[in-house]
Amino acid sequence: MFPSDATIMTFFAQYAHSPALIYTIVATMMFLSSFGLPLPEEVTIVTLGLLVHMGAYPQDYPPPPGIEVQPLNIYTAMAVCFFSIMISDFIVYYIGKKFGTSPTVHKLFRKFLGEHSLEKARTMIHKHRFIVPAIFRFTPGVRFPGHLSCGMMGISVWIFLLADGLAALISVPTQVYLFATYGEVILSTIKEVKHYAFIIALIALALYIAVKLKQKIFGKKDPVIAP
Repeated sequence: MFPSDATIMTFFAQYAHSPALIYTIVATMMFLSSFGLPLPEEVTIVTLGLLVHMGAYPQDYPPPPGIEVQPLNIYTAMAVCFFSIMISDFIVYYIGKKFGTSPTVHKLFRKFLGEHSLEKARTMIHKHRFIVPAIFRFTPGVRFPGHLSCGMMGISVWIFLLADGLAALISVPTQVYLFATYGEVILSTIKEVKHYAFIIALIALALYIAVKLKQKIFGKKDPVIAP
């Protein structure tokens, strides 16, 4: 049922020696995550860190025959992650700033994102105006509507870039460095618990789908008409 450890390691090892491909995938995933893809960007960062580690030790994680040994560079990986996140977040902010004041577009945002998410973002902006872009960076599920609302509610470009940039600068390179440096320990742990992790992931996915279906089917109630 489960692939062998050798199969898994061989699969990832071929990408640990393909910098251009990996950096392109990372940039794409960061862009999609900033626009609400239901996959935390931390998953991409962790995977990148582990690939950097594997590429640095070709004797332990050799690429398949015919693939040149060309490991990922840890500093380039950090830079790609950081700038991909910053550019993607700024695009979301700019869309809110440029088009969010239009009643038609604002109505579209509300329909697409849900009033609850936008209201939560507005409340956070009112309470923590100067640091809220950084707060949104660490708040999965509210990041996209939050950054969009930052633009819609007129937060300064420089405040947004400073707060979001400092948060990304603290978290992103640190995660890449840790997983690239201590990858052997992490990969060994993954090998030991991968069966249980796979089962837990399936259960979590099933619960997530069940909750979403319940909200879709039973979440809307018919309005009560006063007599």
